[in-house]
Amino acid sequence: MWFWIIISALLIVLLLVVEEFFYYFWNRYLYGPNIKGKRRWLSRLVLGTIVLIKRLFRGREKEVPKTKTDKGLPL
Repeated sequence: MWFWIIISALLIVLLLVVEEFFYYFWNRYLYGPNIKGKRRWLSRLVLGTIVLIKRLFRGREKEVPKTKTDKGLPL
């Protein structure tokens, strides 16, 4: 009994995947590729990568402790 339920569910899922596949490529055929959206995502990816690299490799400022013996050069 479970065998037929699982087979039926898998066939429905396969049917849904195939239908979405045809829908996507039919719209792509009718309207052409979405170049503006592709550029937007590509620019976000590049800018996000640059920001991430800058944050990882930026120099950390170190605090120099001030002591009483450090008075500079004598005059």
